Amino acid sequence: METQPFEIATRDGRTRLTGQVDLPAGAAATRCPAVLMVPGGWFMDRDGYMGNSGTERDLIYRDLGKDIVAAGIGVVRYDNRGVRCNEMTMPPFPQGSSELEVTKHYLNACVDPDVRQTVTIQTQMDDVEDVWAFTINHPRLDPERALIWAHSEGCSNTARLIGAGRIRPRGLVFVGTGAESPVGLVRWQTVDRYAEHVMAWDGDGDCRVTEADVEREFPKDPLFTAVGVPRKLLTAPSEGWTLETIRARFAGEYEAMKAAALAKPDDAPYPDPSPEFRMVVASNNWWKQWFTDTTPMIDHLAGYLGRASFHIGAIDAQNSGERGFAFAENRIKAVLFARPPRLVLHRARGHSLRTGEPVAGPMDVEAKACLVKEIVEVLSAD
Repeated sequence: METQPFEIATRDGRTRLTGQVDLPAGAAATRCPAVLMVPGGWFMDRDGYMGNSGTERDLIYRDLGKDIVAAGIGVVRYDNRGVRCNEMTMPPFPQGSSELEVTKHYLNACVDPDVRQTVTIQTQMDDVEDVWAFTINHPRLDPERALIWAHSEGCSNTARLIGAGRIRPRGLVFVGTGAESPVGLVRWQTVDRYAEHVMAWDGDGDCRVTEADVEREFPKDPLFTAVGVPRKLLTAPSEGWTLETIRARFAGEYEAMKAAALAKPDDAPYPDPSPEFRMVVASNNWWKQWFTDTTPMIDHLAGYLGRASFHIGAIDAQNSGERGFAFAENRIKAVLFARPPRLVLHRARGHSLRTGEPVAGPMDVEAKACLVKEIVEVLSAD
């Protein structure tokens, strides 16, 4: 395929968006159909490093993009603002480096914290809209045969643009997203999900998790370490945790987190600065949405007349899997949509549509083929 790098100035003037256009070989004479790939949130770049196989297929956007190009379709991929690379494509780090040193190296090489602090709800939407405009105005791409494929938080940013009438692609293919509101999603993530996770440590089936259960399970369980929940928070009362009491514990933590977010100015960095290294995910404006936005994401598509689909992994740990699928089904049954979205539940697959993996890729070959087939159908339909 032919690859063309590009840079686009952001409308706020704070940075430039970088990316590439991948074109099918031999397509120079005519405009080819196009897919804009909108990345997920945080530090996602054009390649989408989400895997743990140790192969190039861990770059799930690049990997899927190759299959789309092989089907004769141009692909536009870009980096989130302030992101230059990922853990696989970053410059090599010295041998023998500690985990902390590797993290510092990655942040220094791949992430610009000053630019990341300009990430707001509005700048995310503006960036998607600007790359979409670049896509449909590209001389080698057909604006009448162009759709958006989005992943994770990129789906929310795209859906908001659709709801506001700012873009009208021929189709939407959403992967690894929830259909509910930001408020509902984060409350589930930080209260119900955590509480149910702890109760799975119940060793004798008496619906109570004792301190001995916590002591045995916490060290070998990756979830709470990954999200920064300290061991002491889970110290069980003498009678042990029940689902009700552990949910109340996490609900209290949620309310404290919400109060802290709402108390800070919009332009403050999120998260709070660390004494070890500077890591800025976004502005506090971005963080506040998860406690204030009660509009179900799927509802932004109510008036959309193009073809839209949600590909939801049943074991997705980020977006509640089957629970999120049921939420989307109920919104569609409420007859809210001019053209109801298509829902696809991927059994035993997670956030990156890999079997048995709640979050990580690489994407199953069968899942990729399913997505490419749908994209070809939408772009070739009359």
